[in-house]
Amino acid sequence: MSKPAHHILLVDDDDVTNFLSREMLRIYMPSPKIDTALNGQEAINFLSSRADQPEELPDIILLDINMPVMDGWEFLAEFEKLKRPGFEKIHIIMFTSSVYYEDIDRARTYSIVKDIFSKPLDEGKIKAIIACCE
Repeated sequence: MSKPAHHILLVDDDDVTNFLSREMLRIYMPSPKIDTALNGQEAINFLSSRADQPEELPDIILLDINMPVMDGWEFLAEFEKLKRPGFEKIHIIMFTSSVYYEDIDRARTYSIVKDIFSKPLDEGKIKAIIACCE
């Protein structure tokens, strides 16, 4: 029996980054299902609409930090309030262009954040994401 495809939610306000990330994920992951939210609020809405259908929730969320409307930090706070059965399968990876050590250290204070990577995605980062989310 083959391993099921990963379901990924990209949360980033940059269309170019989303395009490149989708393409890289499709190259290095077997048949991923990829959804996109342009800010944290869209991501919360996406998760809320699937909260009672755990099979429809993503396995991995690639979360940018700096976004309009609701940033990555605000998303994490709302995610904690939203959590229901089935949410424990979701692995959150901070995925950012931020090079500030404060952001890296802050991300590591959240138990729900599995790791933090700098943009852009590459083969090594995708392999690390898969490894930490299995």
